[in-house]
Formats: sequence, C-alpha cells, structure tokens
Amino acid sequence: MLGVHECVRGRVMPEAGIDFVPSAKLRVLPGGAAASAPGGVRLFLVGGDALARAGVRSLLDSHDDITFVGDDEPGPRAVASLRAHRPDVLVLHGLREPREVAAVLEDVDPALPVLTVGGCEPDARTAPALHGHLPATTTARQLAAAVSLAAAGYALARGPLPAAAGAPARPRGTTSVSDVPPDALTGREGQVLDLVSRGLSNTEIAQSLTLSEHTVKTHVQNLLHKLHLRNRVHVAIYAFEAGLR
Repeated sequence: MLGVHECVRGRVMPEAGIDFVPSAKLRVLPGGAAASAPGGVRLFLVGGDALARAGVRSLLDSHDDITFVGDDEPGPRAVASLRAHRPDVLVLHGLREPREVAAVLEDVDPALPVLTVGGCEPDARTAPALHGHLPATTTARQLAAAVSLAAAGYALARGPLPAAAGAPARPRGTTSVSDVPPDALTGREGQVLDLVSRGLSNTEIAQSLTLSEHTVKTHVQNLLHKLHLRNRVHVAIYAFEAGLR
C-alpha cells in the first residue's frame, strides 16, 4: 500500500480525488512547478513486455496532450533513451519486483516524475521516489489524467489526506494557475472543462457532447484563453483546485 506521506510533495488539495477502483480513493496532491510545455506532456514508457507497451501506447494515442517519445524494456538501452529524449514523465509498466523498479530509479534523474502502473506495489525503498502507483485496472482516461498531473508536479496518494500543516485553506473557486473564477465560463465551456480535466481527448469529448471535433477544439482554445491557462495540464489543475472535481 502506498503511504500518503511517502508521496506527498507540498500542500494538500481539499476534497480532490479520482476513483480508480471502487475500493481505493486516489487523491491528487500538488508538488513541483506546473508543466508549461504548450505541446503537451512528453512520456517515456518502460516495461518488460513489448506487447503490453504497445497496448499502453495504443490506449493513449488519442490523447492530444500526451506525446510518446519512446519506450523500451528495463536496461541500459532504456536509460540511454531516457537521457536522450528527456521526457516530462516516466511510466514503469508491469514491473513485478520492487528491485526492478529500484534499479530503474537509480539510473534516472531524481527530478523526473515517475508513475508505476500494475506490477508490484511500491515498497519503503521505492515509494518516496515515485509520484504514485496505479493499479492494473486503471483505464486509459485515468492514466492520461495521472500522467498530465504528474508532469505538473502532483503526486497520487491513497486514503484520507492529512491536514496541511500551516497552509491556509484555499477558498473555493480560486486556483494557483488562474485568477479567473469558474463562473466566468459559459455552461458549455464548463462541460468541456470538466471532460478535459478527466483526461478525455477532443474526439471523446465530441462524442460525449454530440459536437464536431472542430467545435470542441474551439471550446478548448477559448477555455485556455479565457482562464489564462497554458495547456490541458493546467485545465486539470484548475478544475481540481477550483473544487470542480
């Protein structure tokens, strides 16, 4: 079980959470500086099963704010690729032994956000270096949201959140990424914001709202402009911090 205090980096966000499985509540906790790359999050994937890696890539290909820069099995070649591509987030998929996770972590930049998906639960050695562990039942949307938030310096924690020592409560509707309140949005923009923050792609949003993909793209651009946000990662942060999720 991943301990809350082992992956918290910074103050606690009030009442923000994502249900990945019915028995576990994973909450998003702010950490380092927010991701600022306008082109989206650059992701590298490491896993021992080539077919499984291809499956993960296929699941996330439709997400406009995530770009795969490479994938490989654990080992020196993966380390060399990581150093060459300099991703925003590293995902370790299906590693079954804590020692495998530890071996990868020893060779990567400590500042690089790392998520594990499936495989072994983090142990006392690896948990402090991770931004979170997601179960094998995690959906593509949930993984996309976790990757985007990890790139922004957020960590995932299981269970109830501890009180933020000395941190004043943030009033509902205010955020660290925008001074514009949610009520400045139209009803449709609010719907689009909610779906973007949940990790849906433009194609999925268009299907959900029965709109054209071009119309959805326009709504997303309007959101970014109106809220003074840089990218879809900031949309997710805004939704969490404004108490909309």
